[in-house]
Amino acid sequence: MSPVSYERIAADGALTVGKNLVHLTKSTGVLAATLAAPTNPDMNGQSVRIVSQTAQAHVITATNLINGNNDTLTWGGAIGDFVTLYCDGGEYFTGELISVTVG
Repeated sequence: MSPVSYERIAADGALTVGKNLVHLTKSTGVLAATLAAPTNPDMNGQSVRIVSQTAQAHVITATNLINGNNDTLTWGGAIGDFVTLYCDGGEYFTGELISVTVG
């Protein structure tokens, strides 16, 4: 059993809320995924790191849930690009960003 709750995403779709680590592994093109709101207050203080394992400009959409009123996270297109998100009040707030743009 892994000590970290994680998942690998290889196809367009929804990320599982509540994972601590997500690997983006789609290599045949850009991954288009959605991220639902973290449950409040159950997830307050939790974090998730989302890491690209492929050289693609992946896009995750979480409408009006990122840093207040932002909708998207867009990866720069290099292996190892990542973002750390912190959950609070039913929203996500960015911590570390390596070649990921918030929009």
